[in-house]
Amino acid sequence: MDNLIQELISQYFDENMENAESVPFGITNYTQKVTVNNQKYIARIYDSHSKNVERLKFEIELMSFLEQQNLSFQVPGFVTSKRKENFVQLSNGQLGSIVNFIEGEAPDLSRDSDVKEYGRSVGELSKALSHFATELIQPEIKFYDLNSLHPLCNERSVSQFFERPPFDIDNNHFRLLMNTYHSIPKYRSGLDRLPKQIIHHDLLIFNLLIDRELRKMNGILDFDFASNDVRALELAICLNHLLQTKDSDFSNVEIFLEEYSRSMELTNEEIQWIPYLMQMYYVSLLCIYIGQHYSGRDIVEYFQFILNQWVIRRQWMGQHEIELVKILKSKLL
Repeated sequence: MDNLIQELISQYFDENMENAESVPFGITNYTQKVTVNNQKYIARIYDSHSKNVERLKFEIELMSFLEQQNLSFQVPGFVTSKRKENFVQLSNGQLGSIVNFIEGEAPDLSRDSDVKEYGRSVGELSKALSHFATELIQPEIKFYDLNSLHPLCNERSVSQFFERPPFDIDNNHFRLLMNTYHSIPKYRSGLDRLPKQIIHHDLLIFNLLIDRELRKMNGILDFDFASNDVRALELAICLNHLLQTKDSDFSNVEIFLEEYSRSMELTNEEIQWIPYLMQMYYVSLLCIYIGQHYSGRDIVEYFQFILNQWVIRRQWMGQHEIELVKILKSKLL
């Protein structure tokens, strides 16, 4: 891959790359932080299974739109190549791009100020995304349509995975996962009725950059999975992330919602679906990992972690769902 990074750099700059560092998160694309002519950039080589020309053009147009929205934070704008293009095709057929580097660090969700910035920024971004319109073909990614999440994840490959798990998985958790996977299609008609818009799908702290001194959001990254989906799912994903850090009480949830609600409101029906969406999200992620497994990726650590988080959230929801919905209604209606 290092040779491909060098090839990518050469299609954008005449100068040599001075430094390259791996980024700590993500297994979908090959991504490095590079320095050229004392300027930092993010260089990315896209996984051929999950990113084609149409999806990349959509992401580029989305970033261009957001850059024009006068947001309080930055998004990673695409750099133009020597041929005046926003992406290139490499000698092995894979697509690559370079985007601007944004300074900052991941928010610390043990700090109330960072939780407030998280909620405020997610609300602001969601509001902006609700106004995005395009004539381009939009990615067919819906997290409740499990066969749309990865080209190698479908009923046949999932059945194969379930029949012959490639690594050790807790039997009780595995049976629960299989039953839930097969039950999701029956909820589709209800989810189809919910409001839709472009959502990010991955607004976790790893994709957020906060100013180290001012503690204000400086950047939101990685719109790789952005697509038209259930609007309320964006909030459900963030709630999972907050509760993953602290689920002994609702203090972080309430701080987040107070700021999120300055930009966004949800309907009563959307709020009723939030507990289900929170749990469905983990199953959707596991389906993505199954697809990545069949593309040759090592998913064991990621799969086990998300499976465990799903079981924890499922148990938590059994005890706290009524209170969670009550809080959501008090903040968002």
